[in-house]
Amino acid sequence: MKTVFEEKITDWKNEPETEGGCLKEGAKKLWKFVHHDDFIYQTDELLGRKFEGKWLKIDPDGTITVRGSQDNNRGYAWDGCTPKFNFLQITWGNFDGKLVEHNYDLPRIHKFKPKTYYASMVHDVLYQYKRCAPVTRKQTDLIFYQQLKEAKWMWAGLYWVGVRLLGWIYSGWKYK
Repeated sequence: MKTVFEEKITDWKNEPETEGGCLKEGAKKLWKFVHHDDFIYQTDELLGRKFEGKWLKIDPDGTITVRGSQDNNRGYAWDGCTPKFNFLQITWGNFDGKLVEHNYDLPRIHKFKPKTYYASMVHDVLYQYKRCAPVTRKQTDLIFYQQLKEAKWMWAGLYWVGVRLLGWIYSGWKYK
């Protein structure tokens, strides 16, 4: 007999098939954040592109929507600025920044997030859909950099260099 937790894991493992092979089942991941609302970001990098998946929507006007309200408001989960791992009950990896108040239209209680919160969320969802969304790795990394600069993240250039140098590890981009 399966526990409720095991059933949820099984359901999650079946999700890539519902995305038409777009999402790839991988190793166990460390999720640090869960965003339960839709998040919208406008960029000129994706003008003329269109895509719709369970967790990501791209409109021709360059609007990216991370669909956190999907799946009974289960939320979109990601690890922040990759890589992350647990050792001795401590999460190690790239720093996500101190908590700051973001200017997005959110209730006050939800405005305080790490500086890299939204940039890492958009970057991770675009990397997650790399097999089918009409976006290149270069564009994804540039959007990440733009969002870090907008958040006034002092390490924006260093983090951008990091994803440009190491992002090739996550190969499989449909669009080059």
